[in-house]
Amino acid sequence: MFIPDYFKNTDVEAKLRLMRENPFAYFISPIEGGVMLTPLPAIIEQNSGKVAIYAHMAAMNEHSRYIEKAPMTVVFMGPHHYISPRWYVDPRSVPTWNYALVIAKGDARVLDHEGTLKLLKQLSDAFDPEWSSLEREKEEYYKKMIPQIVAFRLECETIDGKFKLSQNHPIEDRRQVVEELAASDHDGRLLADLMKREVL
Repeated sequence: MFIPDYFKNTDVEAKLRLMRENPFAYFISPIEGGVMLTPLPAIIEQNSGKVAIYAHMAAMNEHSRYIEKAPMTVVFMGPHHYISPRWYVDPRSVPTWNYALVIAKGDARVLDHEGTLKLLKQLSDAFDPEWSSLEREKEEYYKKMIPQIVAFRLECETIDGKFKLSQNHPIEDRRQVVEELAASDHDGRLLADLMKREVL
């Protein structure tokens, strides 16, 4: 992907934060004549400097047969919003779109029964802790799901961040853009918060 230097984010923690705050990602595998793409919720773990992404897909999904056949690309899309030229101090500015995303690449390996069981529990704890904490026989509940899914672990070899947040404009313009975004809709406010953190 084309990433100009002024939009390139090399801060590992900033990239991991975006991944964790936007865990519904696009998993892409190359195949002959094209690609397989599946959107999935993900768990991101970091141990001893290494980052791993965990996810699962339906066993009926044709994509599951390609998980281990070639390196996989995972795209995490962060906040994004239209930016009007009216928001800049310089009236010669053009309409554009600000956004932030992270692209991770690496080899994936299918998890065994125990690894899959652990991941299902992690996903429940992460995305629905109230439901996950209900008193019930969790072990048997999850075991019924395992034959229907293929869980995997992707060890990240590269993690690239493109944070297009008006860095190519003066600080006065960036402040004005943040003010406009903060007064707009939900997506705009999310992007305003990210810009405050990253480019002001």
